Amino acid sequence: MALIHGRSERGTTRTGWLTSRHTFSFGGFHDPERMGFRALRVLNDDEVVPGAGFGMHPHDEMDIVTYVISGALRHQDSLGNTSIIRGGEIQHMYAGTGVVHSEMNASETEPVHFLQIWIVPERRGGEPTYFQVEVDLTSRPNEFVTVAGPDDVHGRARLRSDTGVFMARLDEGASVHRRFPEGRAGFLHVVDGAVEVKGNRLSAGDGLQFEAIGECGITAKDGADLILFDLD
Repeated sequence: MALIHGRSERGTTRTGWLTSRHTFSFGGFHDPERMGFRALRVLNDDEVVPGAGFGMHPHDEMDIVTYVISGALRHQDSLGNTSIIRGGEIQHMYAGTGVVHSEMNASETEPVHFLQIWIVPERRGGEPTYFQVEVDLTSRPNEFVTVAGPDDVHGRARLRSDTGVFMARLDEGASVHRRFPEGRAGFLHVVDGAVEVKGNRLSAGDGLQFEAIGECGITAKDGADLILFDLD
């Protein structure tokens, strides 16, 4: 079973400083059929104008992953972390018992484009944590790079659920494959370019959620960047 989340079908929030496209119900967008998928609760595609952003606000009991596609995002939190997440980097924050943070466009002249991802943890509580790393897709083209998972592996974000997060940069005509055993599920988000998956053509901003698919083969049509979630 598969469901396409087309870019044009997503809920959209537009303000003077933010354009946000919501894969699942979020903020003013509510669809009872799209309340998340397995542990994947939020997948927002956000663009913020220069000098603006999300002021200090609280989170708890959530794994929050931010992937900056282009531009730069300035982060500050109640743990004492201050950093800039640049294009091609991910930030992971486990909110745990509670954290307050802000995410602002670090530039006064250029917009910032990023994915905001929330993953529901299986285990509650614990101290909040912060992690940031560059995702190098250029040195490993046409293969999946693991960026987050349940294990404590150097260079990866550690999630509090049996969830894997993978990224890949595909040349035109190249393919990648991942097997999803019975009982597991996946969600593919196309960051850039266009791909084909089991006869479905997806372009930048489109997503595909699926269950019991077995071997998942993804072929780039125009070259593509993608992010894939392997969900329990």
